[in-house]
Amino acid sequence: MDVQAEKLKWLNRTELEMLSDKSLSLHEREKISESLRTVNSTWNKACREVPSALKERIQGPCSVSQTRIAAHPGIQKVVLASSTSDIPVQSPRPLEISVPADLDRTITELADWLVLIDQMLKSNIVTVGDIEEINKTVSRMKITKADLEQRHPQLDYVFTLAQNLKNKASSSDVRTAITEKLEKVKNQWDNTQHGVELRQQQLEDMVIDSLQWDDHREETEELMRKYEARLYILQQARRDPLIKQISDNQILLKELGPGDGVVMAFDNVLQKLLEEYGNDDMRNVKETTEYLKTSWINLKQSVADRQSALEAELRTVQASRRDLENFLKWIQEAETTVNVLADASQRENALQDAVLAKDLTRQMQASSWQTATSVFTYAVLV
Repeated sequence: MDVQAEKLKWLNRTELEMLSDKSLSLHEREKISESLRTVNSTWNKACREVPSALKERIQGPCSVSQTRIAAHPGIQKVVLASSTSDIPVQSPRPLEISVPADLDRTITELADWLVLIDQMLKSNIVTVGDIEEINKTVSRMKITKADLEQRHPQLDYVFTLAQNLKNKASSSDVRTAITEKLEKVKNQWDNTQHGVELRQQQLEDMVIDSLQWDDHREETEELMRKYEARLYILQQARRDPLIKQISDNQILLKELGPGDGVVMAFDNVLQKLLEEYGNDDMRNVKETTEYLKTSWINLKQSVADRQSALEAELRTVQASRRDLENFLKWIQEAETTVNVLADASQRENALQDAVLAKDLTRQMQASSWQTATSVFTYAVLV
């Protein structure tokens, strides 16, 4: 039995390492814990029943002999006389030592079971945000709590047995040792019970916080879908006048401002989850939140970049318009000069001035063509 006890202790010690393997599913972790719990329960039962059975077998023949002696008073007198004269009086100390050993075994069994629960609490990692998984774990905590309540009479039995031993013990060292063992197992029981209750409450709070996180996630995703669609529609309206495109994009940019509050509230929920449940699996909620935050930032940047590009295009068009106005002014001045030269050629030297007049006329026609082209280009841009 000692060999089997060592093997069971090894299994209990390595349970935390096995259950910490994140490649295991929740069902697999539950199956391992349940199997180990069954093995411990069966072993504890065997440790309680086997010694009693052996004790009955050993005491059986003695009881029969005593019965037979009692049937013959003469023999009984001889036995009693022999007992008083030949056999020295036995000290009760061996009894005091053997009974505390029974107490120690009972306390050890109870302590091992409590250690198993503590290991389960440490290895019981859940996925934050997964409501179904969290609720299953809450149910397991309720079962464990019920197990503690069901085994509380065993703790009461340990205290009763210990008190009887203390009353019978004549050694202060024995009484002190019994008291220390009682205090140790009582503290262990209280700590385990408190740990189970605390974990159950934490998981129930986690359900509420996960539902809140999920509500914020849906709100943020809806916000993203709405404004991504708005931006897409604006990007398709490239044939609209430039002024209208700028105005519509500026309106969208302003509407994005209040959305920052929605995304910030979503991030605040994540920070609360990180603070409260950092020892559990936070990967899903963290990655989802970071992805939506980044998407929102990129969306705002796209709208802002488009606004800058449209405004830069408008400035280019406005500069072209000023150039056009200056060109038209120059054309008017050139036409005036040509007219003056034409009148002068008719009055003074028609032949000499006619060549200059033709050259100026060609320049004026070329300028007029450039002017018409510039006007058309401006009309298209604006």
